[in-house]
Amino acid sequence: MSAARSSSSADRFKQAATSRQRDEAGQAPARGSTAKRTKPVRITVDLDPADYRTMRRLVDQLAELTDIPPLPHSEMWRALLRRAAADPRLLADIAEQIKADRD
Repeated sequence: MSAARSSSSADRFKQAATSRQRDEAGQAPARGSTAKRTKPVRITVDLDPADYRTMRRLVDQLAELTDIPPLPHSEMWRALLRRAAADPRLLADIAEQIKADRD
C-alpha cells in the first residue's frame, strides 16, 4: 500500500469529510444537498419461473400493442411504477395483492 493512501476505511471517510466544500461560516452543507443523482439506479429482481413466463408474455403483448419490438422489460416496469404512483386505487390493489401473496 502506498504511503499517500490511508490504511483504513475510517481514515478515508475522515479525509473525504474534511475535503467537503464549506460555506462562508465554515460549515459543510447538509448531506444530500450538494449533488443530485443523474445516473439510473440498477435493481435486480428474482422471479420464479411462472412469474418470469408471465412477465415475458405481458411484454410480448405490450410489444404488439405498441408496435415496439423488441420491447425492453424495463419499459414495462417503469410504466407500471408511474401508473402506481399516479393512481391511489391501483396502489391499494397492489397492496392487497401483496398481503394476499404473503398469507
